[in-house]
Amino acid sequence: MFEPKIISGGTKKRRFRFALVLGTSFLLILAANLIDYKYLSNVRHNVNSVYNDRVVAQDYIYQLSNLFYQKQLSMGENGSSLHRNDQNDSIDRLLFHFSKTELTRSEAGFFFDLQKNHGELMSLETVLSNGPKGATMAIQQDIRRELQEIRKNLDDLESVQFTEGGQMTQNSNRSLGMNAFLSKMELAFLIVNGVVLLYMVLLGTNLMRKVN
Repeated sequence: MFEPKIISGGTKKRRFRFALVLGTSFLLILAANLIDYKYLSNVRHNVNSVYNDRVVAQDYIYQLSNLFYQKQLSMGENGSSLHRNDQNDSIDRLLFHFSKTELTRSEAGFFFDLQKNHGELMSLETVLSNGPKGATMAIQQDIRRELQEIRKNLDDLESVQFTEGGQMTQNSNRSLGMNAFLSKMELAFLIVNGVVLLYMVLLGTNLMRKVN
């Protein structure tokens, strides 16, 4: 006649401990993976930001510097208004693209000064083109002064690119280091957890043999 198998209190405790170890392992592995994802997302953001907001911005600054330098060289020449208009169109386009990058607080201040000085420069160029010839010398001096201020603004913006790019690289390295550390901890935990589970299985098997 079939007799129902009676589960002892010790067996219930072992099963509970086994389930507790498995559940804890799952939660810890899930938490570790979420933390890994957070750090990897931070690295991905920094890499994209270094390119989009620093490397590309540095190229904009280089092109702007070249265009303003051409303006400075043409001060002693009778450049055509068409040539100046082409330069100003290129400058306006680059300033617009630069404004779409992610600006820090200090960078936004330097960029505001650059836009202000550029607006004053364009006003002086308009006066130079339409004003009396007797005032040409004084206006040219004002234009040179504005170009010097613009050069300083561009230098300030350029220094920001190096500083922010270096900080982003350091943040990425820290995130990668933390990710590597967590991966090692996760591997160590899996090894310890596997040993504990193996011990519990072998212990349960030995107890069953003794009972039989």
